[in-house]
Amino acid sequence: MVRIIQILIFTIFSFNSISAEFNFPKYDENQPDKLCKDKWTKRGVLDEKMYNYCIGNAQKGYNKALDIYEEFENMVWINDVLKHSFEKWTKRDNTDYRMFAYEIDQQKEGFLDLEYEVDQGNVTEAEVKKCSNKWYPQFRMIVYCLKN
Repeated sequence: MVRIIQILIFTIFSFNSISAEFNFPKYDENQPDKLCKDKWTKRGVLDEKMYNYCIGNAQKGYNKALDIYEEFENMVWINDVLKHSFEKWTKRDNTDYRMFAYEIDQQKEGFLDLEYEVDQGNVTEAEVKKCSNKWYPQFRMIVYCLKN
């Protein structure tokens, strides 16, 4: 049954792929440095404790995003989620790695929810296609669309 679900989901989403060759970005320590300094400097004084906390969260976020990517790297949709998440959380060439990871995790959970709904027979292929045409690769929104 799992194989059937994978084939169904692969069929639905393979036609919508937006980033077949998007590679996982390399960690650039300059990006969180700038973001954290900007966030935790007030009137020219850097809050070192919060800056260090921010830097640690950036590295943890990046590692979490990489773990999720590696877990699903053989799935067609992960590159599209990766590209969407990276673009959403990169502003003026600075990536917020913590939020990048959060976004990837949210979409992974959405994918797993969608997989469950399909497996349970709670949604039809036509319903999934309708919502995915509007929201892909935002799986959380696809699931929301299916339930409303």
